[in-house]
Amino acid sequence: MGRLDGRIAMVTGAASGFGAGIARALAHQGAAVLVTDLDGGGANAIADELRARGLSAEAEAVDITDRASLEQAVVRAEDDFGGLDTLIANAGIGQRPSGILETEPDTLRRQFEVNALGAFLTVQAALPALRRRDPASILLTVSGIALVPRPQLYGYGMAKAAAMYLMKAMASELAPERIRVNGLFPAVGDTPMLAEFVGGALTDAAAGAFASALPLGRLITPEDVGQAAVFLSSPSEAGALTGCALPVDAGRCL
Repeated sequence: MGRLDGRIAMVTGAASGFGAGIARALAHQGAAVLVTDLDGGGANAIADELRARGLSAEAEAVDITDRASLEQAVVRAEDDFGGLDTLIANAGIGQRPSGILETEPDTLRRQFEVNALGAFLTVQAALPALRRRDPASILLTVSGIALVPRPQLYGYGMAKAAAMYLMKAMASELAPERIRVNGLFPAVGDTPMLAEFVGGALTDAAAGAFASALPLGRLITPEDVGQAAVFLSSPSEAGALTGCALPVDAGRCL
């Protein structure tokens, strides 16, 4: 018996990194998973991997800045699996460090478009389907930077802070409908996005410096985030949790 048997999930940004870890973890715990990503080929690869293991998964290319694209994915989840009760709004982009005077307004706009507005549009597209299931759950991948700011990541940090507000406000609005809304707040992880945070070229020394700066002395893995997503998505284990900001951060936000 899996912890998510009978659940139907859609995960955005699931072709790699934390999203792939979430999709794998949910599927291994019994959920039927629609793997979505702007990289349709990468999403298909993850879905193929899961099906090869006897798990239930399909894939869809999705642009989270385009509501019509998101709505098409939701229809796919309902058509293929019979509904949608678990939404993981994970897709996002990183940012190269830049001082406040060097940060261009277009950087802020792009960060907000993907990391905040993209999450908002994802929920808007999925909410009608979620309302047809009881109980339902929404989970946003936010960032530890929304809890403990860092310099030189103004666009990314401001957008993730907006996503945290979104998560809390939605939790309050949707609680009477028994739709739980929670947030995962990872620290820097062992994912393709890490290179962006170090300026585009990732070295072992740079990765080691990030790891040593965390109290537990290691980077966050997709598996770490996936297991946390399983817990927060489980109505039996986390049914009383909504508006929860769960740091998965090796102690960074202490």
